[in-house]
Amino acid sequence: MKNIPIYFLAIVSSFACLTVVTAQQLPARSNYLMSPFQDHVASAGNKPCLDMRLGFRNQWVGFEGAPSYSFASLSGRISETNQSIHGVGGRIETDEAGPWGTTSLSFAYAYKLKLTNGGWLSSGLSVGFVQHRLNIGSLNFPDFEAAYDPAVSSSSQFMFPTIDAGLWYEDQHTFIGITMINATAKELTEMTLSSRTSRHVVATAGSSFDLDGRFMFKPSAQMRMVSGLPASIDVTALLSYDNQFSIGVGYRNQSALIAHLQIALMDYITLGYAYDFGISEIRTAAASSHEVILAFSACDKRSKRAQHCSAYD
Repeated sequence: MKNIPIYFLAIVSSFACLTVVTAQQLPARSNYLMSPFQDHVASAGNKPCLDMRLGFRNQWVGFEGAPSYSFASLSGRISETNQSIHGVGGRIETDEAGPWGTTSLSFAYAYKLKLTNGGWLSSGLSVGFVQHRLNIGSLNFPDFEAAYDPAVSSSSQFMFPTIDAGLWYEDQHTFIGITMINATAKELTEMTLSSRTSRHVVATAGSSFDLDGRFMFKPSAQMRMVSGLPASIDVTALLSYDNQFSIGVGYRNQSALIAHLQIALMDYITLGYAYDFGISEIRTAAASSHEVILAFSACDKRSKRAQHCSAYD
């Protein structure tokens, strides 16, 4: 079982080969360490108490029609033993980008099994629905005839079911997860011609290193993959002090340099903020993005039962 992370990397490669459609990437979050349940359904119930996350991202500030993203999630456990855990959770998120918009709602279940090395291996599945919206009235057509282009349907919204599935492993200092999002890959023929949603594969991994008993170094990385587009890769390095205050830097390939800040406001509330400074060509019009996450945890941090992998959150 000591080679579990290696097995997961092999699974990542297998999942990547399954992405066969093209579409826009799902929203990327700079604070992915504070919101693993949004990407990885198998992380539901990682904490032994109710855990709520609220987040908002304002991307490319000042750019007309720039994407904005918000989410809320709640997860916990319905039963557990010394060797297994049943986790559940729910997620809702909205994404707006120009005339396009989506809203999704899903419910997840995760089964966790304790391994001989003391780590936990989880498998998870979520089911839900996604609503896609197209504000046709906001489209700026070049002439009257183009407004009746058959490539754009008269329907302004479309709803369909979606399924996410993934795996998650963690021990005291290391975690790694792999998830396929939107396995159904539904076509959008009711709204536009020759268009469909895409399957996404998200892989996240990280570790933590004690420096002197109070300081901790947390390196991590996330890769988001979809066929037909370059993989989006985030690399983050955080320095945490006594689990109360964290600062760090990150890099998203050919896109942004990121500054991170996390503050424990109370025993049960943590605030996370990320500032993205764009380094792509779009920076000439809108160079910055802002992201805020609030984490509410019912866990008593002083309880041994509340302990989990120190590499995230």
